[in-house]
Amino acid sequence: MASGYGRFWLSIVGLVVLGVSFYIIFAYSQYTEVAFGLLIGWMVTNFVVLYYLRPRGPPLPSNHPSGASPFPSSSPVASAPLPSGSSSSSSSAVGFCIYCANPVPPGTRACPSCGHTLPQW
Repeated sequence: MASGYGRFWLSIVGLVVLGVSFYIIFAYSQYTEVAFGLLIGWMVTNFVVLYYLRPRGPPLPSNHPSGASPFPSSSPVASAPLPSGSSSSSSSAVGFCIYCANPVPPGTRACPSCGHTLPQW
């Protein structure tokens, strides 16, 4: 069963369960607790099935570093020429890393703590 078709059928079954629950609530008010239990049971079942139908990427190679950042620690960034009359600002004008909140000295292109490339403003 493909993931797309599985999600489609889960949506159809979910609409049917919702309709049956509302019918029970309005037509047989003495069974409101049963209808509520049906809805809660369907939500839990739906989340579990959606978890198993989620798209998965290819497995990581065994030599892949687990704690490494996907961003390069330093990369040459080509900056556009500044208009005349404007001053050059450092890439870390904020004074801290926006990813890990550690202080960063002015002019730093990559955070020394987490390795993320800092944005330029």
